[in-house]
Amino acid sequence: MAKKKKKRTFLKIFIFLFLLLALVIGSFVLGIYYGLIDTEEFNEKYALYEYPVIGQYFVKPEKTEEKAEPQEEKKPETEEKDKEQDKNKEKEKPPEPKKVVLTKEELAKQTAEREAAEKKRVSKLARLYGQMKPQEAADAMQNLDNDLTVAILQRMDESQAAKVLAKFDAAKAATLTEIIYAGKQSKVTIPEEFSSPH
Repeated sequence: MAKKKKKRTFLKIFIFLFLLLALVIGSFVLGIYYGLIDTEEFNEKYALYEYPVIGQYFVKPEKTEEKAEPQEEKKPETEEKDKEQDKNKEKEKPPEPKKVVLTKEELAKQTAEREAAEKKRVSKLARLYGQMKPQEAADAMQNLDNDLTVAILQRMDESQAAKVLAKFDAAKAATLTEIIYAGKQSKVTIPEEFSSPH
């Protein structure tokens, strides 16, 4: 009977300790879950990242405070070297380009050259579109800017231009006709793929 009492007492103590341990672990887990316990502070204070089993759940913190202090305590020699390096970098910078001032004659010459080159490109496009079937040319010009389309049509043979114009949808043909009638021909910029010489 004495043995049974000892076994019961031992069993009660074991169950009590097990429940106490479960309660401590459970409250710790709940504290972490609800944010009542700061795990980063525990990690830094007790170096939990070094323990074999639980260490995998904690990351070794970076020591930012120790790194920051030596930078603040720069020696005067290093400060002087830094200043010298900055001065050398400024000297190594390439000089700023000088502003080019053009005279009216030079501007007029450049404008005339640009317009001549533009007319040449538009004439080339007119020849290309003129060699196509009217429907193909209209399909190709359908999404072009209206000013560019008018410029091409004006440099095409009139009979070919009329056939191409007839193949556009009614709204586009009317818009192009109005532009041609008004005599408006703004300066057209030809895309690069059309302007390269062949």
